[in-house]
Amino acid sequence: MSIALTAETLIPLSVKERKALILHHASLIDAIHIADEDLHTAYKYGKVISSIAPAYFQYKIAQDQQNSSVLEFNIQSQLISSKTVKFADNFIDWLTVDFENKSKMLEHHPHPRNLFELCGAKLLVTSNSVTRSLSTKMGALWEEITYISPYVIIPELEFGMKIKGVDIILLTEASIKFAQLKTLKGTLTGSQAIRAKKELGIHDDSLFIAAFNLGNWTFNCAKIPRIAGRTFWDKIHMNYDIIENHVRNMLQTIDQAFAELAAR
Repeated sequence: MSIALTAETLIPLSVKERKALILHHASLIDAIHIADEDLHTAYKYGKVISSIAPAYFQYKIAQDQQNSSVLEFNIQSQLISSKTVKFADNFIDWLTVDFENKSKMLEHHPHPRNLFELCGAKLLVTSNSVTRSLSTKMGALWEEITYISPYVIIPELEFGMKIKGVDIILLTEASIKFAQLKTLKGTLTGSQAIRAKKELGIHDDSLFIAAFNLGNWTFNCAKIPRIAGRTFWDKIHMNYDIIENHVRNMLQTIDQAFAELAAR
């Protein structure tokens, strides 16, 4: 006999067991009206999770409020700091290895690929790949920080599954929203923006988010709202000033480490 799918049945289960139950109920949903077959599974997952999300969020919020809430200023600051410090340490470790590899390549590479390599400009050779890698890795960091809030679900962590095109699910004052979370307003290229519209458009209530209110929007869709920076963090009851402060310290630490490596 099939187990009823409710927040109450899911909460006591392991992540693996939650996934199995959601997969079973998702298999019963018809997605034939979704034109893009690659999004059929995402649509089914979204429908199932939407049905239990309100009660699931209420449980998470109630659990948080039983003791010292993670949203209290000092606790929130400590949790964010632990994530940004860890990120900086891990990135500097990667940066050190990458810089050493690039330096060896400049010394021994018989066929330079660009003017920087030809001239042995170590910092210029390394800087592009460093900023690209940093930007890519930081995307996951914003998700980790949002997950501190009981108003956020990351499907992979709660249910062991990825929903294509959805980074986080959040509870706002109005509804449950399926969202993509990017670093800046202009993060997406043209083709990426088109794909994001398709991925978010299959859900009843979706949102496009920039973690920081910087740059100009490259995502435009009349049916999908977009928010950035403080406006977003306020919605999940997190203090934007704390976040910005710890991110500033993190990036300045990484920048200093890069400068020291370049001076060797």
